[in-house]
Parts: sequence; C-alpha cells; structure tokens
Amino acid sequence: MDYHGQFRRTAIERGIPADEVERFAEFLRFAIWTGEHRDGPLVGRAGGLPRLPAGMEWPSSGHDPLPFIAEIDCAALPRVGGLPLPADGTLLFFLHHENAHDEFDETKEQRHARVVYLPAGTDTVTADEPADTDGMFCNTRISFIGRAHDLRATVHAELPGWLEDDEDLESYGESRPVRHLGLDLSHLNDLRALAAELWPDDGDPGFALGGYTSGIGEMATDFLYTIPETGMAEAALEARGAATTDVDLEQETVRVMREWVPLAQFVPDDVYIGRFLIRYDDLAAACFDRALSFTAFTE
Repeated sequence: MDYHGQFRRTAIERGIPADEVERFAEFLRFAIWTGEHRDGPLVGRAGGLPRLPAGMEWPSSGHDPLPFIAEIDCAALPRVGGLPLPADGTLLFFLHHENAHDEFDETKEQRHARVVYLPAGTDTVTADEPADTDGMFCNTRISFIGRAHDLRATVHAELPGWLEDDEDLESYGESRPVRHLGLDLSHLNDLRALAAELWPDDGDPGFALGGYTSGIGEMATDFLYTIPETGMAEAALEARGAATTDVDLEQETVRVMREWVPLAQFVPDDVYIGRFLIRYDDLAAACFDRALSFTAFTE
C-alpha cells in the first residue's frame, strides 16, 4: 500500500498546500510494529528455537552462542515505501545484549550480534539448543531460550524526535530546528495531527522494523537525542574537518538518517534496547551481513 500517497492525498484534500505536504512527507516514515497481541497478519515468531539450514552452526560470538531473538517471514510483511525489505525469505536476529553493550566499542560489539537471511526455499531444521547456556546473562531472570510467541504486524507513522512534540517546538522560538532544517511550516500541527489520525499509536512497538531510531534519553544537542546517527554525523564532520556547532551536527545527522534505517529495534531486557541499523543501499541489495548493532540502555 502507498502510505505516503494516502497521506499526501488526504492532506491536500483538507486544504493544506501541496508544497508543505511534500516537505513534511520527506520526514514521515512508516514502521512495521510486531507483537503477539496485534490484530494484523502473522509475520514471524520471537523466542524459542530458530530454524536453521541443515548443517549450519548456531551463530556465535566466536566464544559463546548468541541468543535467538526473532524470525521474520518477509513475504508476510506489509509493504512499506522507503523500506526495501526482501519480497520473500526469512530474517533471523541474534543478539547477546549484555555482552554487546559491555564492549563499549562499535566494532567489537558486532561479534555479539548477527542478522541471518535465508532465501525462500531454503531447507531448514529446528536447531538444537547449544550446550552450556546456563548463566549466559547477568540478569538471571532471562533464560537463553526465550518464550516462543507469534508476531503479528501493524503499520505506524513515525517522525524524528525533534519534530514530534508541539510543546517543545513552540518553546524553541526562532532557534527551533524546524527553521534551519527547512521545516518552518505554517500547517505543521495539522500535518502532525493528520499522521496521528490516520495511523494511531497503539502502544508498545514490540519488535519493530523501519521507522526512526529510538533515542536513549541523553541529548546530543538541545533538539536531538543521542542515537547512532548522531555519532556517525560527528565522525563525518571530524573527518571532513568541518565545523561542529549544534546546528551543523543536526543538519549532518539528517543527512546520515537519509542513508541509514533501523532494520530492527526491540527490548530484550527492561533496561536495554537492541537496535540493528543498515544502509538503504545494503538493505535493497539484501546485504544483511552489513547491518550494525547499536545496543544501549533504555534510560
């Protein structure tokens, strides 16, 4: 379904100027939220034992097996513009969130995270649980094999954090980010309200694909939460020897966000969030080995 087209048509029918609708729509993303209590189609399963190709070893860090998070049936997913997931096949996600976070190093973290893509028609068998998985987590409430449950999907509209809150936007005055990012729109509140009306927020995103990266509570600037994209933007500015004012960082972050998308986000533990990001080009080419893990605390 063309969700962006639906938004544009409805906004213009309500009298909002087409140029404002187009500028706003550039920042409107659609995410697939999944969970066991949703009303949408069955698209996968979380927990339990994964189905792997016969003879394939359970993904590991090189020392320890990686906990299985979820598998997604790509053919069953809603089609979302701007999120070029495969038309078929299966995506499997593995992450040891405690070990990944404790590395405090982006390169080393990848040893504890894995995305596996199985093309349609791959012969698979239910994997046996690896040996010696007791005590894999510091949090003893978490077992290596999580509770198995179905994942059903719904589609939701998302905006970047700095564009979501009317009250915050009003308090910024002349310096608010919508000005220097080209979104000083006279119908901004109407556009935001329409997106919320067409795709109401129904609570916890669960295991989510696409949309915007979740912030972790810490602010990178007055307007931007700390997300992987702000770190990439800082590194890019430093590499170019460019200025690093807050405005520069915000503008560079928006550029980076046009190149990267959250492949998956989920909460494996009350105080952690798992996040896999991938470049749009790599996603379109199904190069899932290039997805990067950015595990963080939720607070």
